[in-house]
Amino acid sequence: MTDERPPADASLRGALRSLRALFGDGALVAVGSGPTLERIAMRSDPPAVAPCALLETPGARQVSVSLEPLVVAFLDGVQRSRVVGYLSGSPLIYASVAAAVRERVARRLETWREPSVRRALYVSRGKLGEAAWNQLEDSGVPLVDITADLTDDAIPVHPFALRARALDLVSLEREGLERRLAADWCRRESRWLWIDGGIAGNLAVNEHATAFGVVKSHTTLYGTVDHVESVLALAEAERSPAFLLGHRPRRSVVSWYLRLRSAFGGDPLHGLVRVEVSPPADVLDLEHITEHARARLSAHCDRISAGILAERAPLSLPDPRWDTLTYGIHACEMYLDALVGI
Repeated sequence: MTDERPPADASLRGALRSLRALFGDGALVAVGSGPTLERIAMRSDPPAVAPCALLETPGARQVSVSLEPLVVAFLDGVQRSRVVGYLSGSPLIYASVAAAVRERVARRLETWREPSVRRALYVSRGKLGEAAWNQLEDSGVPLVDITADLTDDAIPVHPFALRARALDLVSLEREGLERRLAADWCRRESRWLWIDGGIAGNLAVNEHATAFGVVKSHTTLYGTVDHVESVLALAEAERSPAFLLGHRPRRSVVSWYLRLRSAFGGDPLHGLVRVEVSPPADVLDLEHITEHARARLSAHCDRISAGILAERAPLSLPDPRWDTLTYGIHACEMYLDALVGI
């Protein structure tokens, strides 16, 4: 006979059951009575304007709405984290992350291949001590040490600092799932994939990939004062000139702004998104770009922009982000929320 333990229950209920058995109810807090840590810790960098290198002549460009859909699939990821208890003043954070590609099949969205889901308890091994860590490990609950890269004397004392480190690791796990799914699509498919967010960190999304990213938030706006002002003045179905962004230590992307819907109530960011694609090799040398290369890039940007505009209906109401959250991504997000379940 082999001494094999049954697979651990990695769900939130399973993790709580193991924690209660090991450390008693006193170590646990009420779960489900408040928002996730992602909402509690919502923050953004200060608003800024950053430089970029224009690849097209200045001025807004009208985009014709495509009658035939370009996009066949949508990629999104979600994360949900909650403090479920404390030991030695250190938070025990249960987190679920998931990512999926939802593919349009016969006018319905179905999951392409398999969704990626990870669940784990994020704790500081150094704060808990080896005895408590080993007890958790023996219970079979998946663990992530949030201070594995720190010496004992460098581990934060403040619970919020430990919580912030856990959230950073959860975000990295989600981004990793998204990158791997995007890379898998790009290896296997020649159809167009809409990725929620930027693509600069994914080397698999190269100039030959039929994939693009759509950024909905604009803490940083790119360009000179004149360029930014012209972006904020874009009318519905207009795009800005394409520009080159150098992301270091990551790589460059070609990007442009696109107005999905008319600015509502004078809000210059209403309905505004920023699109990212991998740059063709012939536009990376800014001093030697040929007119043929510019024309080919412009046609590429127009085609993708037309495909994005075609996805504006149906609306993703009642979500408050409906002006930039197209229904394909919204439906993918709802599917992932149901999958994660916390």
